[in-house]
Amino acid sequence: MKKLIVLSPDPADYRVLHDLLRVYFPRLSFVEEEKGAVYWLTGRAQTSMSFQAAPGDELSADSGAVNAEVQANDEGPALVMKIEKKEAPLEIRVAALKDGRLVDQQTEKIFAESFPEETEHRQRRLLRLCFQRVLVRLLVLQPSPWGILTGVRPTKIAHRLLDAGCSAEKTVAHLCQDYDLSRKRAELLTRVALYQRPYLAEQNESKLLSIYISIPFCPTRCHYCSFPAFSVERWGAQVPAYLSGLEKEIAAVGAALSGTGAKVRTVYLGGGTPTVLSAEQLAHLLATVERSFDFTGERELTVEGGRPDTLSEEKLRVLKAHQLSRLSINPQTMSDETLVRIGRQHTVQEIYEAYRLARKTGLPILNMDLIIGLPGEKGTVLEATLEKVLQLAPENITLHALAMKRAAYYRQEKIVLPVPSEGIQMMDLAHRRLQDAGYHPYYLYRQKEIFAHGENVGYTLPGKACLYNILMMEERQTILGFGVGSGSKLVNYADWTLENIYNPKDVQVYLERLEEIINRKVDKLLRIL
Repeated sequence: MKKLIVLSPDPADYRVLHDLLRVYFPRLSFVEEEKGAVYWLTGRAQTSMSFQAAPGDELSADSGAVNAEVQANDEGPALVMKIEKKEAPLEIRVAALKDGRLVDQQTEKIFAESFPEETEHRQRRLLRLCFQRVLVRLLVLQPSPWGILTGVRPTKIAHRLLDAGCSAEKTVAHLCQDYDLSRKRAELLTRVALYQRPYLAEQNESKLLSIYISIPFCPTRCHYCSFPAFSVERWGAQVPAYLSGLEKEIAAVGAALSGTGAKVRTVYLGGGTPTVLSAEQLAHLLATVERSFDFTGERELTVEGGRPDTLSEEKLRVLKAHQLSRLSINPQTMSDETLVRIGRQHTVQEIYEAYRLARKTGLPILNMDLIIGLPGEKGTVLEATLEKVLQLAPENITLHALAMKRAAYYRQEKIVLPVPSEGIQMMDLAHRRLQDAGYHPYYLYRQKEIFAHGENVGYTLPGKACLYNILMMEERQTILGFGVGSGSKLVNYADWTLENIYNPKDVQVYLERLEEIINRKVDKLLRIL
């Protein structure tokens, strides 16, 4: 454990730096004092805690900013980072001190605006650049290939650069120089953004909507899962009541939209595992959706059939009858040993059987999700999984880097994962294999505490991308969420700002508050339409 003290004239900087530090030290703790902040750096970061002072350089730090009680818990000398700011032109300096001696520093300046950026965002970006560059040098950290970016949707930055008229190469250059991305990740991000451009909503499309429907039930809960999901073994008796409430919410919102001119463009059934429902329940739910809304002529319907052990010929025929566009059959891995280890009660053979059954039924687009970084899996296992999935040739393959969220069982267990350097190589291997096989990256997002500074990327064969995934991730179309744990994103097309509405994550609370949930959603939705 190492103590880091940060001194800044602006207390808001401490939260900004907290997010950046968590990239390298996921378990860090943080205390904000009157004149400074203390971070206790713990976790699996690859560090060497040695410092070298620049000869003759000395700079005093206000160590009184940290109280004596916190200092008493220190194991060795603290590293102090002192932040200084100037304006016109904007300049930020981060000086690192040990025992009162300057050991490193970084200064970032802006003399002229090279791309449009809000003043607050520019100040935060320069601060993160300075801070990360000093931190990486002093602690001998392997830099994140995503540089100073810590948010879920980095593609938004690429889109802002493209909106400002930057070419693809200029966008890559800005991402590398101004956000510290590696060249590979900057190019990946730019490729994704360029692919998405023709699909994004324009301001004259404010009447187009998308729908997300949550089925929060699964056969069992996978050890890595952090979504609101309930095992049917324990909670199956609640399914009928839940579906009744869900269909009531869908019908009520649909009735309120009648006559407004609003049309639904994409529908996504997620969870959970929607195909845990019976064929009859699936048919009734889809019929309710179809009765409740007006649709565009090219409506897209995606269903998560993530667990192959929940798929049957009867259910697949129901989906085909309701003009399913895309079905996800998600193996996560093609290793039987790993499937047992992560709590999935099916085999690789069942994945093959479900895939062949879906093809036989004539479903047009199949997706397969894979997770990189599962316990016990290294590059050789991943390579074997990729080979098997590519032989099946699904239209979509989605790569996920394992994320250790609080709600996952793995967060409470001791598990062994590859070191970050090996994990980055595994991510690069997967990207290379899919691109060499003719797949194109079309949507991308990241999560906190993600394996090996990784990313989640959807790949598609030409002309087979899931439109919902693009619209949802880029937040340029209103998304209506129905059911437990779902979120609605209401877009103001005048300035692309968002208003979010979230449903409760507990089934019983959702059912008890259903009238309130419906009224609130309808009221806000009618105001934007």
